[in-house]
Amino acid sequence: MATQGWVASKAISILQNEPTIGCKELQEKLEERYGLTLEYQTVWKGKERAEREIYGSIKQSFQYLFNFKAEVELRCPGSIVEVDVKKVDGKIHFNRFFMALKPCIDGFLAGCRPYLSIDSTALSGRWRGHLASCTALDGHNWMFPIAIAFIDSETEENWTWFMSQLSKALGPVSPLAICTYACKGLENAVKKVFPAADQRECFRHLMGNFAKKFKGDVYRMWPAARAYRPQVFNYHMNKVIAESPEVDAYLKMYHNLKWMRCLFDPSIKCDYINNNLAESFNAWIKDYKDLPVDELADKAREMIMKLFHKWRRIGVKLRGRIIPAVIQQIYNRTRGLQHLKVGKSGNGNCEVKDISKHNLRHVVKIDKKECTCLEWQHTGKPCDHALAFLICARNPIWEDYVDNYFSLDMFRAAYAGEIEPLTDRSQWPHVDMDFDMQAPIDNPRGSGRPRKLRFKGFLEGGDGGRKKKKEPKRLGSQNRCKRCDELGHMQSTCPLNGPKPRKRKKRARRYPSDDEDTPNPQNVENTPSRQMITIPASLQGSPSPITRRRLAIALAEEEASQSQLAASTVDTMMMTIPASLQGSPNPITRRRLAIALADEEPSKLAAPTLGTMMMSVDMCSTSKARKLTPKRKKMA
Repeated sequence: MATQGWVASKAISILQNEPTIGCKELQEKLEERYGLTLEYQTVWKGKERAEREIYGSIKQSFQYLFNFKAEVELRCPGSIVEVDVKKVDGKIHFNRFFMALKPCIDGFLAGCRPYLSIDSTALSGRWRGHLASCTALDGHNWMFPIAIAFIDSETEENWTWFMSQLSKALGPVSPLAICTYACKGLENAVKKVFPAADQRECFRHLMGNFAKKFKGDVYRMWPAARAYRPQVFNYHMNKVIAESPEVDAYLKMYHNLKWMRCLFDPSIKCDYINNNLAESFNAWIKDYKDLPVDELADKAREMIMKLFHKWRRIGVKLRGRIIPAVIQQIYNRTRGLQHLKVGKSGNGNCEVKDISKHNLRHVVKIDKKECTCLEWQHTGKPCDHALAFLICARNPIWEDYVDNYFSLDMFRAAYAGEIEPLTDRSQWPHVDMDFDMQAPIDNPRGSGRPRKLRFKGFLEGGDGGRKKKKEPKRLGSQNRCKRCDELGHMQSTCPLNGPKPRKRKKRARRYPSDDEDTPNPQNVENTPSRQMITIPASLQGSPSPITRRRLAIALAEEEASQSQLAASTVDTMMMTIPASLQGSPNPITRRRLAIALADEEPSKLAAPTLGTMMMSVDMCSTSKARKLTPKRKKMA
């Protein structure tokens, strides 16, 4: 019977190679490798003992954060690493941790749009704290990590400390937009530390709470949030308020941040209404959330280092003034603009009429990079109305109409700094502390296996109970086209995009195939087939292509020559039955036929005719025919 110590000794090498392996996978691997049966509880406790031997105790993992801070400041000067402690009942306990590397700070200020996404995710290790993160957006619309932090819970105090450390790292940034989710503690912290920032709220989280309270035509909130013009926003919101009048008071009380595009700051050049950027970071680091805090901090640094190296290599290989992917996106949008009619006023001004939306008209100013639809100002890329005007010119230079945030120089500047590699934990500088730091005061662990997967939200089909297999729930209503404003299809499949390519009719087969039904027997003889046509000898080996005209002429010539030959040649099979044998009940053999012919025309034997010669040749041509001699004639 295997013991916990035996499992721990065998699991050390496996955990060092695969630190994220689960207990079930470890059990299967040990049973397959050593050919025995192990209890799940034994493997669980043995795995915990092996992790304790590799990483040390939970208390040591928090103490190693000071050594990690010293190593980062030594290898990467300018980085902000803070370890906060608090005193409880005369003992010093770990409280919070913050890390922002110097290349991340410089890269954000030099090459990213002034847009920050803040979120946190629950840790699944022995300490049930939270991992807070701050991410930005580069010119390629890729995630750009800036800072991470460890906090015990999502309280206003912890979020205020995190935002204060972030402000210390970034310094004054103007303009700046910060997107958060529906958390009052985080919203208040952003208002305290960044009062001048354009504070946004994740619209998906807003709708998650909104759909619990209101029913009916509430999903018109989505087109209202996506509208760039205030007139369009008011149109959709009036529909929602007419359906549920208490919506206006609810939004002002609980969701008073900016969640609609029409109120965004156009200088940010980011029109995101969801906080998916932070969710991308949470999914990116999901597999390592059960590591000890010192290993998790080092792993996050290592992942950011590899990410910067990969994007830096891509930036070196790219060519041009603007990122090629952005140019390709603009080029793809130039298709299907037949519903937009351009009326030019000058070289850089025009009015564009949308015939699919009741002749809605917008004014485009190319020199100022503006359009009255406001999409160009918010995104930094030409809208459909501007593209309809630009494609009228020959070979337009798209780089001249894209904002500088999408330039290749800014993308390279964002990843120019190299994150220095670090040694392992055993080589970190030792920090002497005048106090003995204890592990944070954590809630006692409940019975059973600790939960690693988060509780699903209301819109994701979560019910707070056991995990059940459910069919995916469709969210929202049907798609609404942005062009014709009709339900049931999207903009890419709108029938007003222009004429579709004409489908060619299938041509009738010239010759019947083998799997088709048997044709009419009356037309079989008159219907040619590929098997009935033989290439004439005159065309065989011809270097020129055999056309239908040449083939018809050759076949006609061959048929004419064969008919002439048949007229001049006597068919060897033609023979007339003598009168003595006609009506005979017995079979007419060749011997009886020869004798009858000899008796019927004895006078012609001396001077044989063509018919007798024909018969003789025919009789002699067979293997069984015998020569007719005078003796045989008498015997017959």
